[in-house]
Amino acid sequence: MKAKNQPGLARLLWKSRTLVVSVLSLTVGNPCVSQAQLDVVVTRRKDSDQTLKRKGTIVQWKGMSLTINSDGIEREIDNDQIVDVQTNWNDEYRSALTELKTGKTQIAIVQFQEALKNESRPWVQQIIRSKLVDAFQSIEKPASAVDQFLLIVGEDPQTRFLYLAPLPWTGSGHSLEPSARQWVESRDTVTRLIGAGWLLGGPERDKGIRILEELARDSGPYIKNIAIAQLWRTRTSVNPKQVEVWQNMVNGMPRELRAGPYLVLAEFQARAGQNQQAVVNLMRIPILYPEQRTLASAALYRAATLLHNKGETEQARSLRNELITNYPQTIWAQQATQ
Repeated sequence: MKAKNQPGLARLLWKSRTLVVSVLSLTVGNPCVSQAQLDVVVTRRKDSDQTLKRKGTIVQWKGMSLTINSDGIEREIDNDQIVDVQTNWNDEYRSALTELKTGKTQIAIVQFQEALKNESRPWVQQIIRSKLVDAFQSIEKPASAVDQFLLIVGEDPQTRFLYLAPLPWTGSGHSLEPSARQWVESRDTVTRLIGAGWLLGGPERDKGIRILEELARDSGPYIKNIAIAQLWRTRTSVNPKQVEVWQNMVNGMPRELRAGPYLVLAEFQARAGQNQQAVVNLMRIPILYPEQRTLASAALYRAATLLHNKGETEQARSLRNELITNYPQTIWAQQATQ
């Protein structure tokens, strides 16, 4: 069913926020898990609501699966079956999560860096680096975010953290062009993708477009979808029919990759006068992807602006307050306070 035939969808998303956030609390890195000696991996099959706990020692977590050793027997578990992972997180990591949640991002970054120094397990180091990527992006330090992300990709080219790739979805005013020119020459596909995205805002825009078009044709589904959505950013105008095609394309993307494309799609829906659909897609981001702080805060700001312009000042004010409360150190919260 098309979004234009669902005038109540934005309200439904609004009301379902508590339920969705409660489900999302079962994520890797939850500081409230039990401090057991053994690692615990909670799994659930696609065709069942029942969960199963597997105890042992996590040997590695790369690409699309995790390997756990239980009583000398190694078992590989697909990522899409994993509901939660419980392990012995160090104190610095726990503290950093708390600081990040309360908006003290600079302090959180320092503590994540300390946590990284004190952690010897490669799979946990990857998780800590992913938090650093998000934290750096949320305070508009994309170069530092890219540095951490490329370290993740260097260790795990098929990383499950691809959705965190530091790309200028929000139209960042920062220029990484000198570095981007080097990244696009890399043999690594993800590195080239990031470089091409950042070239779109500078004089080598055409080169960035050519590389993204190449990646959209020849890469695997994950890289392909991101490259396609980055190419949307180069369009100056889109007719309503094309916007509808894009909506269907985003709906068909892997769920974890949709946050950035939703933001771009909503921008063009707003330009086409489809404000209701734009608000719906913007609201999906903070509800379904609250841990992607840069995109969630940008979406809240833009949704509040659209609602304010429509005269829905109460909802606009509510979103503004949520933005300032949940993402206080982001540039979008700073703009909202002004």
